[in-house]
Amino acid sequence: MKNLILLVGALSLLGAAPESARAQTYRDAQGFYGQFSMPIGWNNMGGPSDVGSADGSMIGFSLTAGYRFNGWIGADIEVMWLGAGDVVQAGAVTGDASLLSVGGAAKFYPFVLTSRYVPGWIQPYLAFGVGSGISEQTFRGSNQFGSSLSETVFLFRFGAGMEVMISKHWGTFMDANYYASNSNSISGIGMIRLGAMCHF
Repeated sequence: MKNLILLVGALSLLGAAPESARAQTYRDAQGFYGQFSMPIGWNNMGGPSDVGSADGSMIGFSLTAGYRFNGWIGADIEVMWLGAGDVVQAGAVTGDASLLSVGGAAKFYPFVLTSRYVPGWIQPYLAFGVGSGISEQTFRGSNQFGSSLSETVFLFRFGAGMEVMISKHWGTFMDANYYASNSNSISGIGMIRLGAMCHF
């Protein structure tokens, strides 16, 4: 009886494995997907504003909705918020910096042709995108309404990353990006994102 149970269990695992592997290919990646991540960014100091220059690390969250057209190409829209940045003036921290943005990006998966040698559930990609948002600086220690300074910024994204599909619908991803900016106080943001994703 014990041997029969072990045999049934082994057959069940063998039966589930092909289904999992079948779903983890470039062909099966086609369709809608969503992502959630907690990015960590390091902003480059730009020119001084009335408050100061944004400098140091920032952390936040991002929500992404996208569509994978085929094994090679995908596109997505991302909403991102970054906060906890320092504003520096004359060597002293004078305020807090934050950024709220919306952007779109195209993704290119260059290793489709080598998928016979690399497992299909590991899918590296390159990303290129543009976006717009609001960069805000708030005086530290000020409770006065309207004391923050904000400006509209345009962002240009360049990135590279990897999706790892754990099952048919669920996976994780990690990427490194650089957001070039026209902001007076934040000239650019380097960022690492690690998050979860779902293919619908």
